[in-house]
Amino acid sequence: MELLPIIIVLVVGVVGFGLMLAAFVMVILCGGWQPAMQATPEGQWPWPRRLMFAGALLGTLFGLLTVVLALIPGAVPWTR
Repeated sequence: MELLPIIIVLVVGVVGFGLMLAAFVMVILCGGWQPAMQATPEGQWPWPRRLMFAGALLGTLFGLLTVVLALIPGAVPWTR
């Protein structure tokens, strides 16, 4: 039970990395950066751009949660 916060933080990081990886694969499949990132005429973001945004957001959250866990005394069991 004491490893649960660490597992949650790791899952956030892995999901963020997976979303970024999927976005970069979609950029390649769309034929390059420019076609993949241009918004539709209705102003909606294309899927690679949405995935990249979500992945970057989760990556940032992973970094912040890692810092928070490091600052809480006793949150990381092997540093006691």
